[in-house]
Amino acid sequence: MASPPPPDLRTSERQFTRSVLAGLCLLGLVAVAGPLLSYRGDVLEMREQFRSRLEREGRVYAEALGLHIQLLKSELSRVAMGVGPELQEGRAIEDMQDLTAPDIGLFRQGLLLLDVSGTVRWSEPLSRIPSDVLRGREWFQRILQHPAPVVDALEPGSSTFVVAVPVVRERRTLGMLVGLIDASTGLPGSRSLSRHLELAVLNREGDIFLPSRPPPWATTPSLARKVDALLARGGQEVETAQGTLFAWATVVPGTELRLVLAADETTTVAAIRERLLAQLLVLAGLQVGTLLLFSLHWRRVYRLFLEMERRAAEKETMAALGSAAGLIAHEVKNSLNGLKVATGMLTPGEEQAFAVRALRGQIDRLAHLATSLLHFGNPPRVQRIPVDLPHLVREVLEGLRVLPEAEEVHLTAHLPEALDIQGDPLLLATALDNLVRNAMEAAVAAKDLGRLTTPEVSVRVRQEEDHAVVDVEDNAGGPPEGFEARLFEPFVTSKPKGVGLGLSMTRRAVEQQGGRVSFTRIPGGSRFTVILPPPDAAPPADSQEPPHERPPALHR
Repeated sequence: MASPPPPDLRTSERQFTRSVLAGLCLLGLVAVAGPLLSYRGDVLEMREQFRSRLEREGRVYAEALGLHIQLLKSELSRVAMGVGPELQEGRAIEDMQDLTAPDIGLFRQGLLLLDVSGTVRWSEPLSRIPSDVLRGREWFQRILQHPAPVVDALEPGSSTFVVAVPVVRERRTLGMLVGLIDASTGLPGSRSLSRHLELAVLNREGDIFLPSRPPPWATTPSLARKVDALLARGGQEVETAQGTLFAWATVVPGTELRLVLAADETTTVAAIRERLLAQLLVLAGLQVGTLLLFSLHWRRVYRLFLEMERRAAEKETMAALGSAAGLIAHEVKNSLNGLKVATGMLTPGEEQAFAVRALRGQIDRLAHLATSLLHFGNPPRVQRIPVDLPHLVREVLEGLRVLPEAEEVHLTAHLPEALDIQGDPLLLATALDNLVRNAMEAAVAAKDLGRLTTPEVSVRVRQEEDHAVVDVEDNAGGPPEGFEARLFEPFVTSKPKGVGLGLSMTRRAVEQQGGRVSFTRIPGGSRFTVILPPPDAAPPADSQEPPHERPPALHR
């Protein structure tokens, strides 16, 4: 009977499995680490490129806006030179009207000529802003203190900005020329920028100059303080209500305006993230496929390894059992020979006939068992010769009719006229003898247990394609459930008094001739099928010299 693997083998199996799984996990980690490190490097590089691009585009916008404002200052300064000493329009009136022209003017919002008290001397369109209101503006006081052009919000919180230049005569400030502009006049940055980029231009107080519709993050009250930090650091991440943005700020050349350019970095790395996910999905698919293939291959190799171990252990066991069985059988045969000689000297009368016949039958059975044990450890070689299979089956059945069970079993045979094969007749007879003997004994045992009334055994010989097939059926109910997988193992039997060598030796005898034996559970019983190769089939590799003695037919 097959025994479970020893503890050392089970420990080795577990260690091997853990090692294989650890190796696969390590390979998986190494395979995943590559894309992750590549993704991290790509993200860092993309962020660096993104921030460099943000800084570069911010400087371009700032330079463009600075040049435009410088143009506005230059035009106002040129017109201011034509204003009369008493702030009379004089020859500057036409130039001022050109600056406010609806289609081509630079100051379409309007143009003001103010004196030092804030009184409007000339305006286009007509303006009625009180002088005390203008006089209170910061930009107005700044020009009076430092006669230099100024760009600032018209009033706190206003989106209308002013470009003001002083009117100076003989180093004395007489007034100022003020142009009104807003984001709707086509200034650089007043229109939407590149995708994902948002721009804002503001003064020191946080009044938005550009664009006309500022982004949400540019309307926060603390934006001016954040811009001061951005100017000090060049650029940094800024938390907004819409999320985290990377912002970069610079001063517009020639002004005190600040330009802020911001964008969401996550949109720039979305493509990289999608590519990484695609790589990880492909990698995961490859890993799963590799694991499945490896598992299937490892399972097959592991089963082969277990089968080889089982066969090696079986050979060792058979060798040990063969040696022990040979010693035991030799001693038993010596005693049986003496008993056989003694019974042969008896002259049975009518009263002793049954006892003598039973005694001789048991001596023959024990001799048969001893001879089988002797041949178990040293199986004979195969000799392939022409064999008439139906004739061989008839001889086997005739030999079994002398058994005590033959009187109770209804034995039927379905044999063709002729069916020639190539094989060893002695090994074939042994195999068929064991199968039919097993069927007869099982049927009689089932009758004794009350499971059936008429034991029946059927033997059928037929040809299936090029193969010869022998079916042996009985109505004994079959072996116990779950026992089929161990039917052909040596020394494994379901019979209380069986030895467990009959089916094992049957399978060995058939396989030595290139055939195979199978078991099928049928309604009410069992069917053993022997399939033999065609006559022209190549002999098995282990077929060598002829056997020296017929192997005995041992019932299971």
